[in-house]
This record gives sequence, C-alpha cells and structure tokens, in this order.
Amino acid sequence: MTKFSAPTSALVFAASIVAAFIAGCGSTSSGTSGIMGTILPPPPPGAQPLSTASILGSAGFINSAGFTVYVFDADLAVPGHTACDAGTVCAQNWPPVLAAAMTLPANWSTITRADNTKQLAYQGRPLYTFILDTKPGDALGDGVNAFGGLWHVARPQASIMPSPMPHPSY
Repeated sequence: MTKFSAPTSALVFAASIVAAFIAGCGSTSSGTSGIMGTILPPPPPGAQPLSTASILGSAGFINSAGFTVYVFDADLAVPGHTACDAGTVCAQNWPPVLAAAMTLPANWSTITRADNTKQLAYQGRPLYTFILDTKPGDALGDGVNAFGGLWHVARPQASIMPSPMPHPSY
C-alpha cells in the first residue's frame, strides 16, 4: 500500500475536487439548461435568437436544445416584467429563457429579473421553458393554468399581410 504524506493527500484531494467541478460545469455551443433557465449562446449578427418548429400543428419557438418555449398570460399585466420571477416556485417549474448580452433583432428584447439575469422576450413578452417537457418536441405546458394565468406555446408573429380572401362564387 502506498502511503502519501498529508500535504500530498490534500493536493490529490483538491485536484480531484477541481476536476469534478470543471467536468460538471461544461457546456456545449448549443447552450446550457438547468433549474435556473436556459442560457442561449449569442447568435450570429442578424440571426433570430430562437428557432421555430411545428408544435401542435403550427410554428412555435424552440430553444437551442429543441425544447418548446412558452409565454405566460399573467405577464401581460406587468409589461416589461415577469410575473414568474426568480426564486419562486413558478420559476422552478417554468425556467426563463436567459439571453446572453447581444444586439437583438426587431421584436426581440430582454427584461431584467429580480436576480439581475436577462430574460429573453418576444414582442415584449418574457419567454420560458417547462420543467415537465422532458424531450425536444414536448409541449405539455400549452394550455396549463398555473401560477395565476394560462401558459401558451410562444409563436412567431403572424404575417402582417392578411391572406387574400377567396372571392365568392355566384
């Protein structure tokens, strides 16, 4: 059996703690996700911060990991703020989509949460993910009535050009 001196044992222990910490802190270029929310990497200049996918039959926003993004009707009562703020049970179930410091294209902005993190917003509405969505494509939060309001899939702005009306046949 090899016996180490106390300073050597302490050094080996400290190195293993640092290695474990570094391994646990890794992320990918596609962003990270956790209980505090989803942190998005900066998009290329002019790019949209979120992608879209077909969710429940129409286009909806997804984060970089492919998870559905939501809006909360209760936020409409507090423009520029979230009704589901940091440190609440609401935020534990509906983590915010956090934004890196960047210049955002039209329709996109950020709000500052109580913990001073920046939450991504679309058309002024803060964006969230849902903790019960366990895989990309899940949309279990759509239509949920919780924490004082309804939750909906966040969807891109409808076309500003109305679709042509069919002419009636006589």
